[in-house]
Amino acid sequence: MDLRIQKTRAAIKAAFLELRKKKPIEKITVTELARLAEINKATFYLHYSDIYSLAEELEDEVIDDILSEIQGLNKFFDDPRKYSAEILRAFLNSRKMLNGVFSGSRYSSFAGKIEERVKARLYAEFPRLKTRRNDVVLTFLIQGLFHTVASAGKDADISEEFETLNRLMDSIIIELKPSEG
Repeated sequence: MDLRIQKTRAAIKAAFLELRKKKPIEKITVTELARLAEINKATFYLHYSDIYSLAEELEDEVIDDILSEIQGLNKFFDDPRKYSAEILRAFLNSRKMLNGVFSGSRYSSFAGKIEERVKARLYAEFPRLKTRRNDVVLTFLIQGLFHTVASAGKDADISEEFETLNRLMDSIIIELKPSEG
């Protein structure tokens, strides 16, 4: 991608994040975003169809970041404690963005997207895992983790709760393990 395009998109995203700290997405206008990003409205519309398409792109980037931090999916059941700690750390590392950008009306949509993408990745690696029961258990695990981390606040220290959450996730992951054969 051309460097000018990268810089423009970065400026748009930075302006959006700054505005999002102050107001809900529904109150952000392209005019004020363009002014803050030091671009004109036409330039914004060259890159995004509206504020919501920008938010969608940022959501996808955050989910990609979370998923990229979770390595070794093929070892998911070999060491559930290690894997659940990785998942938890990935969510914790993204919580400033989670709390800053995806609160309010975008919260449920974003939580649903995370759930969908994590499940898709797991089911691609472990096709036998895809059962109605496991789908419900994974929803509980992913949504519970997302809401716990997001509700803790972007700067809250949850190091004491980390071990408890890790232990709970570990037992849920063990519960999901597909039978051999």
